Amino acid sequence: MTENQKPTAFSASVSIARQPIFDENRRLWGYELFCVGEEPSARPSDCEPEGSTAISVAASAYMGLQQILKQGQKIMLNFDEMGILDDMPYALPPVLAAVQVDEQVFLRPAIPQMLERLKSNGYLIAVRGFSGDRQLHPLYQLADIIAVPMIGRQKEEVSTLLATIHNVDAKLLARRVDDTARFEMCREAGVTLFEGAFFKQPDTITVRKMTSNEVSRLKLLHSIEQQDPDIDRLAETIQSDAAISFRLLTYLNSAAFGFSQKIKSIHHAIRLLGWQKLKSWLRVVLLNDMSQAADAPDLIQLSAQRGKFLELVAQSHDFWGFDPESLHLLGLFSLLDTMLRTPMDEIVTFLPIENRLKSALRRDTNNEYLPLVQLAQCVEEARWEDAAAMMQQLNLNREKVTAAFKDAVEWADQLSSIHTVELK
Repeated sequence: MTENQKPTAFSASVSIARQPIFDENRRLWGYELFCVGEEPSARPSDCEPEGSTAISVAASAYMGLQQILKQGQKIMLNFDEMGILDDMPYALPPVLAAVQVDEQVFLRPAIPQMLERLKSNGYLIAVRGFSGDRQLHPLYQLADIIAVPMIGRQKEEVSTLLATIHNVDAKLLARRVDDTARFEMCREAGVTLFEGAFFKQPDTITVRKMTSNEVSRLKLLHSIEQQDPDIDRLAETIQSDAAISFRLLTYLNSAAFGFSQKIKSIHHAIRLLGWQKLKSWLRVVLLNDMSQAADAPDLIQLSAQRGKFLELVAQSHDFWGFDPESLHLLGLFSLLDTMLRTPMDEIVTFLPIENRLKSALRRDTNNEYLPLVQLAQCVEEARWEDAAAMMQQLNLNREKVTAAFKDAVEWADQLSSIHTVELK
């Protein structure tokens, strides 16, 4: 931190969401972090200042930060002119942090020198957008990453853009890569960093049958979500699975819990830990055990987050008449085709849920649940204009939906941080 740094105030009110960034081999590169309600390309007036997001992250208000950094992944945050001038990027760790700015911010007095100093201190510099303006050439030369939306772009256009960017030795981050076809097109053109919904899409080339082990875990996953489960029966079912039982007992007998007595059975575990906490652990472990996807951790966290979001939306809009537990299952199961690399048509035959939920999982048109799944996709991808239009169409209260998403993000982050070691 430099001598002319100004003190910064911590804002605890910011809720942080994240979008994963992948490399050309679909390996996780890092995350772009932004406050809930903030469009990556534009900040609405009711969102916290962009610098507050960075301060909240640095002050460990964002509980996922240490998990990200321990795994050697990077974080990218956007800064406005005031954030740069106030030295807010220095609240983040160098080397693993990318400081992102809009092109026009670079034209403000003192900003070029500030960015040069940040880069000399080990920070990556990311530029949001690429107009090719000549007066911005010094910014492009300074940049490590240039982030550009890919919506509507053809392969030839992407190749031309890449050739221009490579002349200044920056990597292209392809934004809004919304399906696997566009991912492949951009990768063939030479793009090396990707952000968008493509990783949620199932691989249509690979079709595989589910194993009996996966089927049994799907059934157990549904069983533990019942509102009034038969604990004795569930304990017997869990105990009959040697792998799950071993992991659970090892987990609970670890130093992290510090129980004064060894836990010898699943019944004993339920009594000591409580069913709700045990259910959260089982949910994450079962999804992880089933997943065939390379990006399983992000898909698992997103599934848990989506399930909680839909549950909270149903609770806060009871005029819909939807059962919150059913919507939780809908969100939880909504990415199973991607995680299992299996068509959803086959998966739903093994799910003991009502037909309307199966129809929504298959994305059947005219399904009454499907708009809520689509709303969840909009908010988790920070497509706030689309989300606002859907909320109006569905007669949903924006403040309640935003609050539900904040709570779901924080809940999923907490769940992920608790079970990170278990999922390795």
